[in-house]
Amino acid sequence: MNNKTLIFEIQDLKKIYDQRTVLQIGRLQIHKGTIYGIVGPVGSGKTSLLRQLSGIEKSTEGKLLYDGSEFKTTMFGKLKTPDEIKYLSLTDSKRHDSVSQFFSSKHGKSSEKIRKQYFNNGSRRFMWDQTVDTLSQGELKWIQHVDALESDPRVLIIDNYGSMLDDDLEKDISNRLRRMNRNLGTTIVVSATNPKRIQKLVSVMIFLDKGHIAKIRSASQNKRPQRNQGCQQQRRNRN
Repeated sequence: MNNKTLIFEIQDLKKIYDQRTVLQIGRLQIHKGTIYGIVGPVGSGKTSLLRQLSGIEKSTEGKLLYDGSEFKTTMFGKLKTPDEIKYLSLTDSKRHDSVSQFFSSKHGKSSEKIRKQYFNNGSRRFMWDQTVDTLSQGELKWIQHVDALESDPRVLIIDNYGSMLDDDLEKDISNRLRRMNRNLGTTIVVSATNPKRIQKLVSVMIFLDKGHIAKIRSASQNKRPQRNQGCQQQRRNRN
């Protein structure tokens, strides 16, 4: 296989919390420019895997390679995640800031374009001047997705995809993610407990069970399942 098509490669990775192994993966390959879905019940290791991929947490054992190399660390051993990897979060925002202030601080002059593109219709137009701490969970999710889409990441990682979003918002986000992947070659990794929620969005599904990979298969029902390996198809890369 041509490793130049890989963006992530996991080798004998193990994550242990409080003497409990929550993730144990022998080998997993994630290819550039592909949309992956991580599927499994609550407690299967989905969030832990995404946090490893995003560089938020270090693995207990094994290797996680990004573009062929492990994440760099600070002198104190903390991971230095590349800015081009985006994990949905509002943790760096001030809760009393308005939505407009949040986007202005993150995207500068582009915030007005964001307002016109995302917050100019229906109830969403009233969100622009609301403070972050007054938003519902669904509205916060919407803000997170818009921020991620407009950050133009090389890798976009979304945990619990579609949760708290109504059908119209989820459909809108799904269409935008597909365009991002198609036009920019963005590698996208999302997780969900229900495969039906993401089967129209993703190209490859990775099923987790008790921290282990149970199977990997194409999201297309016309293709045979693949076990314990990444998608072998070469897709358009984003270099």
